[in-house]
Amino acid sequence: MNRVLLLALLLLFAGFKAGAQNIRQLLDSARANKQKDFGKVISFATQAYNEAKQSKQTKLEGEGAFLRGLGNYLSGKYDESLRWYFQSENIYSSIKDTSGLAELYSDMTIFYLRTKKFKEANEVSQKAVRFADVIHAKKLLPTAVNNRGLMFLDMENADSAATYFKRSYTLYKADNDKVGMSYALDYLASALSLKNQYEPALKALGEAKDLRAGVGDKIGEVLAVTNIGEIYLKQNKLKEATGNFLETLQEAKSLKYNELELYAYEILGQTYAARGMFKDAYEYQKQHLEFKNKVMDAKHSKDIEELQTKYETNKKEQENKLLTARSREQEAELSRNRIGIYALLATIIIAGLVLYLLYNRYRTRQQAKFNAAMLEEQRLRAQGIMDAEENERQRLARELHDGVGQLLCTARRHVEISQDNYNITDDNALQMIDDSIVEVRNLSHSMMPPYLLNKDLRQGIEEFICRINSKKQLEIHTEWVNTENLDLDKTTMLMLYRSMQEIIGNIFKHAKASSIHIELINHDTELTLMIIDDGVGFDKEKLMRTSKGLGLKSIESRIAYVGGHLDIDTQPGKGVTYVIEVPLQQIEAVA
Repeated sequence: MNRVLLLALLLLFAGFKAGAQNIRQLLDSARANKQKDFGKVISFATQAYNEAKQSKQTKLEGEGAFLRGLGNYLSGKYDESLRWYFQSENIYSSIKDTSGLAELYSDMTIFYLRTKKFKEANEVSQKAVRFADVIHAKKLLPTAVNNRGLMFLDMENADSAATYFKRSYTLYKADNDKVGMSYALDYLASALSLKNQYEPALKALGEAKDLRAGVGDKIGEVLAVTNIGEIYLKQNKLKEATGNFLETLQEAKSLKYNELELYAYEILGQTYAARGMFKDAYEYQKQHLEFKNKVMDAKHSKDIEELQTKYETNKKEQENKLLTARSREQEAELSRNRIGIYALLATIIIAGLVLYLLYNRYRTRQQAKFNAAMLEEQRLRAQGIMDAEENERQRLARELHDGVGQLLCTARRHVEISQDNYNITDDNALQMIDDSIVEVRNLSHSMMPPYLLNKDLRQGIEEFICRINSKKQLEIHTEWVNTENLDLDKTTMLMLYRSMQEIIGNIFKHAKASSIHIELINHDTELTLMIIDDGVGFDKEKLMRTSKGLGLKSIESRIAYVGGHLDIDTQPGKGVTYVIEVPLQQIEAVA
């Protein structure tokens, strides 16, 4: 039965792991199609979202919702895009996924810029930068900063735009991201151009061109050349602009970049016209129209080919459906037989698992009852021992006070009478008897302080300090917080007092301390007793492994009995801090 359960758990774990891998593959496929097929982005992201939601993998579910929003945005479905962006935001926020939120808000910035909603763009871009900065995301932060710069550029706030593009350039450079650096320089050039700072703009575009050439980005390189030409055009440097646009045309042809080639023909026609070279202007405008028609014809031909392909594909699909239907009819009978067998096996396995779980639950309950009974027995035994110990202390205290103490007082009186009758002066004898009386009284009070009988822990501690430090060997400082109306039951008060006695006694015997700080704090729901010395300290772990640690174990047992715990912070040569905490709601239960 254990093997069956183990096998079922292994299958469940393997299925969960495989499911997570499958969802990750779908999300990666969605991201891979961002520049190619927006429909596939939506399709893959939808599958990933549904599977993640079903398997309760919340982080992947949030990423699936984000990519659905991105796919719809790229497809121009803005309302649907915004709906999924908000869904992703809710999911990421529920699990406090700062990284996911940073990426989401960065993309939402571009969305709001496209729809000219600058107020919303400002809000989400601020969040994107803040979240990415908090988690030190080297990839997300420069992109978020760059997108915020684009917002200012769209708002024609050139100064702020330039500031953010310079920062994004610095961040990309720190990560050695040359592609990112080139884009930041492109945008920076646009901001500088808006401010009529053409020379710095040309310098930025020149560096962007060199960076793209260095990484083999031919399209990026030719776009930089085009942008430089446009700057020259703004400066009315028509000859230099012409040279750049001719280079754009040549590279666009080489790269078969139809849109850029079309633009090159058009801008060259305009540039030559501005130079008064109308024949050349006419030729390039003519080529622009001819190439535009050619592109349109090619597009139409491609559309017709796609329709023909769809028709042929649809025809084959219909034929395949007929063959598949016949095959399915033949397989249906076999499938029903297999399903019956599988259902029977599944029923047997499930029944076995249910029986095992029921038996295991019964055994667990019985074990819990047994453990509870054992704990109760241990508690009662401990209570009996502690009660017996305290009763014996009280009996011995009474015997010392009422018996030995009274005998010593009587003996002293007899000695005084004898000295008076015989004119004998022996102060040493009287002093010895007085010392014995004091010692007996101190011992009696130590075993059962009178203040504890009146349920006053604070006065009991103060009385103990006065007795043990009667010769002022140490400086002892006390602090009482909210203890005026502290009402403790007898057991809790005794356990705290005995623990304090043990700790202070150990400090006097072993710590070599010069001062002790005692603090009793009533937190309403918890009582804290803190004792700090500046002595030699000790190795707690080492001490607890030896017989010398019995005193500390005894203290821990007393405090645990009333529902509290003891913490000790110490190192050799650095003193000791003892912290005893007892929950006050436990006190009534102990009483």
